[in-house]
Amino acid sequence: MAYPLRVLSLGAGVQSTTLLLMMIRGEIPKADHAIFADTGWEPQAVYDHLEYLKPMMVDAGIKLHIVSKGNIREDFVSGVTRFASMPLHIKNKDGKKGMIRRQCTAEYKIKPINKKQRELAGLKSGQRCKEHRITTVIGISYDESQRMRDPAFPWIQNEYALVDRKITRQDCLDWNAKHGYKKPPRSACIGCPFKSQEEWRLLKTTPVEWADAVDFDSGLRTNERLLARFNGKAYLHSSAKPLGEVDLRSDSELGIFSLFDQECAGMCGV
Repeated sequence: MAYPLRVLSLGAGVQSTTLLLMMIRGEIPKADHAIFADTGWEPQAVYDHLEYLKPMMVDAGIKLHIVSKGNIREDFVSGVTRFASMPLHIKNKDGKKGMIRRQCTAEYKIKPINKKQRELAGLKSGQRCKEHRITTVIGISYDESQRMRDPAFPWIQNEYALVDRKITRQDCLDWNAKHGYKKPPRSACIGCPFKSQEEWRLLKTTPVEWADAVDFDSGLRTNERLLARFNGKAYLHSSAKPLGEVDLRSDSELGIFSLFDQECAGMCGV
């Protein structure tokens, strides 16, 4: 085996899809492997997009590996496995709001990917190695460069090709459209508490997934075992209100406009 291997961390979202397709088109060095970490609670659009990408990876000779720690929704509700906290919004008894520290990404994304990379590197569990055996290509865009991290092990080196090329998330969307590819979806769990108002509105257009998120959100405050976990009441939405009751209308739909929404005469500062 010739090391280092190039491995793409593939979430099948906007940035990692763009990296994959750039590799296939020869715009950046191609990966030997791609790893998709399945939380079991991805939107159907993500699974459909992964299917769209699969034949292109086959043709390009990029081997896809799908890894999973389990179904994050079922594990969270059942408590059968060790509890990995989601970044839920908490309202305490005094009305103050807070947020639980996120562990789910590490447990359901990073660890399964690292486990597969260790296997690809020919290393046993816990085995130490200082030789550079894996280059992990990560889909963080230029506008998210603060998310870059050093690798967890000396045998891994992280590569941020989009940051290096100053490519933003919007640039990725534009690139896909320009080259005639399908618009990639946002890769995030159905009930991810980090969703923006716009993303919640988008989820609501998919009735089955919306109902799933509303049901999960309600369970955070009705399931006795879950209630015992939190010092306060937990919610998916940042407003700390039941998801099914949140007003998801945009500012324009609510008739809220800023001064910048009005027509400018172009005379400011003249």
